[in-house]
Amino acid sequence: MSETSPLPRPVRFCPGCGEPAASGASFCSGCGARLAAQTAPPHAKQPSSLPPAALVVLGGFLAVGLALWVLLLAPGKEPTRMPLAQKKPEPDGPAPAAGAALPQSHPPIEIPADVKRYIGELEQKAAAQPKDAAAWKAVAQVEYRAGQVDRVYLAKAEASFGHVLELDPKDLDALRGLGNVYFDREEYGKAVESYQRYLVLKPDEANVRTDLGTMYLYGGDPQKAIAEYAKVLAKDPKFYQAHYNLGIAYAQKGDTAKALAELGEARALAPDDRTRKQIESMIDQAKGEEGRSAASGSVKPKGFQDLVEDSLRSHPIAGPKIVRLEWSSATEGQVRLREFPMQGMPETVRQKFLDRLKGQLADAKRESGSAGAAKLELVDDASGQVMATVTAE
Repeated sequence: MSETSPLPRPVRFCPGCGEPAASGASFCSGCGARLAAQTAPPHAKQPSSLPPAALVVLGGFLAVGLALWVLLLAPGKEPTRMPLAQKKPEPDGPAPAAGAALPQSHPPIEIPADVKRYIGELEQKAAAQPKDAAAWKAVAQVEYRAGQVDRVYLAKAEASFGHVLELDPKDLDALRGLGNVYFDREEYGKAVESYQRYLVLKPDEANVRTDLGTMYLYGGDPQKAIAEYAKVLAKDPKFYQAHYNLGIAYAQKGDTAKALAELGEARALAPDDRTRKQIESMIDQAKGEEGRSAASGSVKPKGFQDLVEDSLRSHPIAGPKIVRLEWSSATEGQVRLREFPMQGMPETVRQKFLDRLKGQLADAKRESGSAGAAKLELVDDASGQVMATVTAE
């Protein structure tokens, strides 16, 4: 190189995959990761198993503390893809951090502006290629994940997955994705239809069949749910998720002995100590109820407080966070929760959670015949702060 030759400009490389980046680009064209200035590739480029769009959006979520919401919002939840445990990670997305929680002081979460812009760019590219199923599927997956924070994107994901199915009615990713959209929006009948269409094509997919069972469970038909979970376990007796869900289904039917047996299987297969302890707590509670029923010689109608506690402890997110319930009167009390990120919830999610809880209070009043208003405060156990108050007349 001559002395008068200009020095080569530093080349910007993706820190994740080593792909050279275009000047001014915010995201890698190879894997979708957020870019930072760098003068040499750290490694040779490796093929990514994750769609670039999914990496971009999930990376943006993690940057603002949204690992929890990948788990928390998938159910409209709720059970999530599992009634009382985290969903097995999708093959095209990383697992959420176990036990992740936002501090009470964390401000409400929003999708970052640059991630919104990137989603918009993907949507424009897909719109310009109406017959490119891969482009539409990629944007649908991103819209679905964005919908976990801003539910406007769920409608967009529904339309995008629908477009893929217009191009190919047998596209498995689109059938499952559309089912997941309906799952999150609590449109259980539509979710069942999508999952059934998927299973006609791929009947041995354990995760989707378990999701189908959970949709039956949410729709008020535990017997159909039990049948689907049993099909999964006939193929794979060690499938933790199905054992766990089956225990919940038996509990809903009031078959405590079978519920305990399945929860015992789930405990033995639990993926981590935290989950195992949660299952053990559920088992202890079920054993206590079984013992009280046996001692009384008959099953007595449950009172307001028992009904409320049952509904709270069966909630997939709040249930494992409960420290204790404290009652100041027959229909007024507090539920103390540990590491429950009420303040970090997006407004629509928080309101949905509180509306559901209000409905449960009203149902418990009606079923128990209790008079007067019901009131329940949600309290952060560590700080004593009242995070929300729910009432039902």
